[in-house]
Amino acid sequence: MLTVEFGRLALTPGMTVLDAGCGEGRHAFEALRRGARIVAMDVQRRDLARTRFLLASVAREGGSLPNGTAGESGAGHALTLQGNAQRLPFPGECFDRVICSEVLEHVQNPMAAARELARVLRPGGHLAVSVPTPMTEWAFRFASDDYFNTPGGHVRIFTPRRLVRLMARAGLEVRDIHFEHAFHSLYWWCRAVFGLHDEGHPAIRHFRKVLTYVLFSPSLSRAERLFNRLLPKAMVLYFGKGEARPHTQRG
Repeated sequence: MLTVEFGRLALTPGMTVLDAGCGEGRHAFEALRRGARIVAMDVQRRDLARTRFLLASVAREGGSLPNGTAGESGAGHALTLQGNAQRLPFPGECFDRVICSEVLEHVQNPMAAARELARVLRPGGHLAVSVPTPMTEWAFRFASDDYFNTPGGHVRIFTPRRLVRLMARAGLEVRDIHFEHAFHSLYWWCRAVFGLHDEGHPAIRHFRKVLTYVLFSPSLSRAERLFNRLLPKAMVLYFGKGEARPHTQRG
């Protein structure tokens, strides 16, 4: 299940991509499948282990990637790395594309993260950022006191305008926006009502199966795209970094 649309990100083979806060590697997997040179970074070792497995599977099944390893991932054009988006361990202007999906709502200092994401992006590059929509966040907060009190969970709510201002202060310009995952809004409302951490509740188990059907059903996927206009779970904004200005000598 992808949140970022790679067509809007204008990703082409051979580009260097940072997936900052990769989670279990869904966007890193897709970027690698499309021929990118990917660095998948997260603070959680468990998520990185799953990401490493996914990226290695591209090398095993795709056939187009060279054998051998790069860093820890086992895939020829991939590296997994433990790190924090607020202090990126990379030199400036080293990535063509940067993805930061469902991360900024978790970090203590989003301005520091925004500046770091902008710093490592090359001039002319693109950054995709996704965060939960404010409407669903307030609904979940109303339904469950635990939603914003879970360690490692969400610590702030973004509006589109607030996110645009944040990135503008880091030197990035908004280029595009879309909304995703309406059925996940209903799923997380269900979890908030019946028990945020009760994985075994019948209603939660049933809804999880429905989400699985959506992934493999073209008709349900089309229906979700219609509902994305009404109750989206995620908003995805795309930002650009201006080209470097040529140095001119004064004489």
